[in-house]
Amino acid sequence: LAVFAETLYDLKGKVLCLDLDLIITGSLDDLFDYPGEVMIIKDWIKKDGTGNSSVYRFEVGAHPEILSEFEKSFQQIKNTHRNEQEYLSAALMAKNALVYWPDEWCRSFKRHCLKPFWFLIARETQVPENARVIVFHGKPDPHEAIAGVSGKWYRRFKPATWITDHWR
Repeated sequence: LAVFAETLYDLKGKVLCLDLDLIITGSLDDLFDYPGEVMIIKDWIKKDGTGNSSVYRFEVGAHPEILSEFEKSFQQIKNTHRNEQEYLSAALMAKNALVYWPDEWCRSFKRHCLKPFWFLIARETQVPENARVIVFHGKPDPHEAIAGVSGKWYRRFKPATWITDHWR
């Protein structure tokens, strides 16, 4: 949340933040041009509008109240929201400042790259069409997916060797 301070070092304008455990599979140019104040991934599981901050964009200094309110009301926010992504999403939605990326741009490895399967048979993986970014939330991490290691007995897949074309 500190990136929402009034100043952010000597940065000005739009900032695109990317988690380290993701891979870039397409052009990021549109992520700078897409209209909206604060852009974020719509969480793939939650239905309440919570964003996933693996890929988000904001204008430096545009919403310093997000951080100041968090600092001022930390205990109340902690009791109300499960995590900082939930607070950030709710605060920005209340200001009509939150916009979600088009679904096909930011995809989940676990939810969108594993082809349908028969129970307990290792599946093929794929890069979804038009994906710009593949997000690795939880397990596996990119290096594990390359090796076909999922971390869950019920989520078996073959080595996702295509990741090496995009991630180094």
